[in-house]
Amino acid sequence: MAQFSEVLRIEAAIKNKSVKELEWALWYCAMRQAVPSARPADLKYWGGMAEKVNAVLAPPAVEKVYPAKKKKKEGRGLGLGPVG
Repeated sequence: MAQFSEVLRIEAAIKNKSVKELEWALWYCAMRQAVPSARPADLKYWGGMAEKVNAVLAPPAVEKVYPAKKKKKEGRGLGLGPVG
């Protein structure tokens, strides 16, 4: 079965990461879910497509990496000098 041109357009938008096309794809997915005659399988399919588009539009936030705590040098104390 051949895919519809809208599905191909959405997949191309995801591949090319075109913001304008991705915004259109989100609108189209929402419109297909809002149709009163939409079957549950259609809702699930278009919801999944919308999630894919959202993942490309808003990439996950990068976790902040804190530098590792430096180890204290051996023999460090109260400034009394080396203990013998």
